[in-house]
Amino acid sequence: MRTHYVAETSLDDVRLSKDLEHSDSLPWSEAHSDYVSRGAYRSCMLWTPGGADGDGVVTKYDHRQPGAFTEYGNQLPYLRELISTVVDLDRLNFVRLAKVQNSVAMPHRDLLELSDIPDDTRNAHRAHIPLVTNENCLFSEGNTVYRMRRGEIWFLDASVIHSLAVLSTEARIHLMLDFVNVPSEKPLITIPGHSADAGIPEDRMVKRPPVTDADRASLLRLADVMTMETVDEIFSIVIKKHYRYDGGDDFVWSTMIDIARACEDTEALRHIEELRRYFTIERSPCT
Repeated sequence: MRTHYVAETSLDDVRLSKDLEHSDSLPWSEAHSDYVSRGAYRSCMLWTPGGADGDGVVTKYDHRQPGAFTEYGNQLPYLRELISTVVDLDRLNFVRLAKVQNSVAMPHRDLLELSDIPDDTRNAHRAHIPLVTNENCLFSEGNTVYRMRRGEIWFLDASVIHSLAVLSTEARIHLMLDFVNVPSEKPLITIPGHSADAGIPEDRMVKRPPVTDADRASLLRLADVMTMETVDEIFSIVIKKHYRYDGGDDFVWSTMIDIARACEDTEALRHIEELRRYFTIERSPCT
């Protein structure tokens, strides 16, 4: 299922605010924060196989169990009602309340680590519902940068290279919903009037000026300060450039490799190539 806008759902501001305020008191996991450069990705599991709270690492749950609300999900009545109203619970596998601020994510592919889980019990389709967002919350798929608006429902093709940027100190909060791929007569999104798969709407795409030769030269000069200690900071700079300027396909990874090839720290190139393999090709541990 490719990335596309599905529908919009009305949010109750008062009830949502109450749930989000209560969620601050719940345990939040930083599982999968290795995807994020210069910041943390925090999540709270609201629905899992068996209803286990767990630690947020999706491979650590018993995927043979039917999905159910967790202890944390049961403490958020409005979000529980919202989830129950808009999706097919029979095929719902995970729901995370995901919070990111002032951070960017490395371009990556999801689902790579789930290959050993049977097809009918592992995550296959992902939806997002933005609950708190702003104009500086951006997403990319390949070289397309776009925004999701508050209250919209989107399907994301998490199997292709994608990324996110929250270029703001204000937290971006989404519901992330993962579904198993089993036959059903019901749609995954059950609210009426949802849109056909028309891809990413033109008015959600962000128009960016092209990266100039001078821009590329400036980025390559980061080789002068690249070491194993500064790789993360340089990743953040390059990813932010991708969200503001159009550098073409594979801009982030190819630019990082070019910078590493020109730097004096010979470990940096090996490290970045390992990260690229881990995030985009094969999810075995980095060496």
